Amino acid sequence: MLEEMTNDDAQYALELVDKICKEVGPGLPGSPQERERAAILKQELESHLGAGAVEVEEFTFAPAAFLRSSPLVALFTLLACLLNLLAGRATGASAWATCIAALVLSLVSPLLFLFEFFLCRELTDPLFRKAQSVNVIGALRRPGARSVKRLLIVSGHHDSAAEDTWLRLLKYGFFFLSATWGIGLVTLVAASAIQLAGLILGSAGLVRLGTLGWPLLAYPMAPAILFALFKTRGWKNGGVVPGAADNLSACAVAVALCRFLVKNPSNIPDDTEIRFISFGSEEAGCRGSRRYVARHLDDLMRLDTRQLNLETIAHPEIIILSSETNGTVRVSAEIVGSAVAAAQRAGIPHKVRPATIGVGNDAGPFSKAGLRATTLVGFTPRQQVAFYHQQWDTPAVLTLEPLLNALKLTLEWIRAGGEQTRPSEEKSR
Repeated sequence: MLEEMTNDDAQYALELVDKICKEVGPGLPGSPQERERAAILKQELESHLGAGAVEVEEFTFAPAAFLRSSPLVALFTLLACLLNLLAGRATGASAWATCIAALVLSLVSPLLFLFEFFLCRELTDPLFRKAQSVNVIGALRRPGARSVKRLLIVSGHHDSAAEDTWLRLLKYGFFFLSATWGIGLVTLVAASAIQLAGLILGSAGLVRLGTLGWPLLAYPMAPAILFALFKTRGWKNGGVVPGAADNLSACAVAVALCRFLVKNPSNIPDDTEIRFISFGSEEAGCRGSRRYVARHLDDLMRLDTRQLNLETIAHPEIIILSSETNGTVRVSAEIVGSAVAAAQRAGIPHKVRPATIGVGNDAGPFSKAGLRATTLVGFTPRQQVAFYHQQWDTPAVLTLEPLLNALKLTLEWIRAGGEQTRPSEEKSR
């Protein structure tokens, strides 16, 4: 009879999170503290797998391009507002020049947000200073296995986020202000387009209609600019967010799973390699997983690669994502089905949901490349308000049950080789 996960395994994961938070603390993408967090995870994996089975891969990226894109959006929005106001009072060639400039800059703001944040494209990255980060990769096979036909990846990320200013200060008001930001971006584009249309048609009334007045400046434009300008805080010495739940919880689950499988190798399917990966710089737009997929794509495509990515394991009910990267990337229905089947066999409460705006995880680059990958999330909206991307994200927010549920689900998934049924169940049909 196969061994099962117990509270001792979940306790080990919780203690590992506590150790990293106490010995290192927060670790923003590209910071020395992020590297120290990765070093502890590497050391822990090596204690189970041996030094030769754990690799560290360095990569280069521009952390500020993603993390500080909001102030850039605010700057372009502010300039577009000022130009819109000037265009409404100018005449002749000056009116045309300022009106066109206002429309162009009003379009730059949402496009920058769309490509850099929403789609996680490295649009402005060449303009920013570069930094180094690392991915930590541990590999395990069943004793005696020689050839590998399938690769199963269990992953998380070891960096932490900058603190979200408005979520910390306003709690549920953050969602209202976020909506205001979007409304402001759309309003500015519409106003500038109306203003230009007025010039083209020679209609002074349309020009006045498209010129921002005090009501629109009071709402939504001024709140939208303030929101983007002061979106995040805490940039020194690795930041102020410990990131115990987001996302050391996932890294610790991956290491605890590794520890269990080393002790109980009969759970590993034949011809299968398990990789336990802790990605760097997920909070900077999934840069670690993007670099990993780009570097290893040929091998990942050659092998029957499947990934279960873990994110913020702080609630007993597991959400299995059916899409990624703010809902813009489709996830393989097969991999979602395999995670659902594993949850059912393990008796774990679960739901399948698409990714919403603000949800982008390290399964996204895998899915975008055509690989089978999905993310498991153990997190509720109430918890988001309480500690997400805030200094309150400490080991105190974690309990054993969510960690144990994630361990049981991933173990069942591995036993089945990442498929919806175990090989033994398929043969019995």
